[in-house]
Amino acid sequence: MLLYSLLISFALTIFYVSIIWAYKNEWEDIQETGEQPATGSVTISIIIPARNEAKNIFNILHDISEQNYPAELFEVIVIDDHSDDETYAISSTFAKRHPHFKTLKLSVLTEVNGTETAYKKRAIEAAVKSATGTLIITTDADCRVQKTWLQHIAAFYEKENGKLIAAPVCFYGVGGRFQQFQALDFCGMQVITGASLSMGMFNMANGANLAYEKEAFLKVNGYQDIDKKASGDDMLLVYKIAQQYPEQVKFLKDKLAVVYTKPTETLSEFLQQRFRWTSKSRSYQDKRITAILGLVYLFVLSIWVNALYFIGKLIYSSIFPDRTLEGFLNFLPALILLLMTIFQIICKTIIDYYFLKSASTFFRRQDLMKSFFTSELLHIWYIPFVGTFGNILQYKWKGRKLN
Repeated sequence: MLLYSLLISFALTIFYVSIIWAYKNEWEDIQETGEQPATGSVTISIIIPARNEAKNIFNILHDISEQNYPAELFEVIVIDDHSDDETYAISSTFAKRHPHFKTLKLSVLTEVNGTETAYKKRAIEAAVKSATGTLIITTDADCRVQKTWLQHIAAFYEKENGKLIAAPVCFYGVGGRFQQFQALDFCGMQVITGASLSMGMFNMANGANLAYEKEAFLKVNGYQDIDKKASGDDMLLVYKIAQQYPEQVKFLKDKLAVVYTKPTETLSEFLQQRFRWTSKSRSYQDKRITAILGLVYLFVLSIWVNALYFIGKLIYSSIFPDRTLEGFLNFLPALILLLMTIFQIICKTIIDYYFLKSASTFFRRQDLMKSFFTSELLHIWYIPFVGTFGNILQYKWKGRKLN
């Protein structure tokens, strides 16, 4: 039994180090986009689904109104998803001052026998129907964008002719250690997103900064057949479009196209967010992604299993001490598994450090590496917790309780 435990733990450790190293190298091999001014021929429809975003909606609309992309070439469609605050009023007032902004009161998101969950997908589909742009770009109402955002996405689209373009997202307004952990972890997730797409694994993207051709969206019938999950308006759509256009799904590695969003403020909000993200993992059709996620989960879980076995044996030995040779031999497997646990943690720490250093450097957030060791401790805790309960518990999102 000890030998099997050691072999499994060692194999999982080698896998984890190998996959993270592969992601890091693939990311660094992606050419970062430089200054490439767009010709000004791409018409764009920016879609912003919004529910109870009165605190944030003005900021994102203001940022978009200051884009250095020709105003006559883009429109903004705010889809109000049954807000019960001033979201609609604020966006409507803003639209009156900016004629190329559209504000649509969404009324199509009606409950279906009380089981409707794909609210955001329904909102985006409704917006796409009224969109006039060749290129659809989605973002969230609580995000902030740079003046160069549209210009650089449009230039990349013209150059690469991508049917779908995933672009980077980063946290801003980061406070204490907990939010620093979120920000550093999120940087790592963005690197995995870019690396995965570059490696032909179409499993990741972020709807806060996602562009795709309207024609491509309609050709794959939008969210049809992937509309059972509340989440997945980004990742599941990427996979669907990639089946039609495998060579035209791209990642835009460009600092001037980064969209910024805020981390969660409380542990409860963080867990609800991660439960929502985890809930769509069973919908992945590419079994490679399922295998990678499962093995990473088992790797971190094995650290806990080995450590808890040692702790259990230690407690038992303190309650029922046995000073004989036989007692030592009975305790020896626990000591060996403790050494394996230390080995696993050291390997994980080293590879994560170089991986996250590369990620934070791109986003110009090297300051986040100050919280690296705290983040590592939290990472070891939250992966098995969220990986387990994210697939079985309900979660709340935008004031709605969802499965």
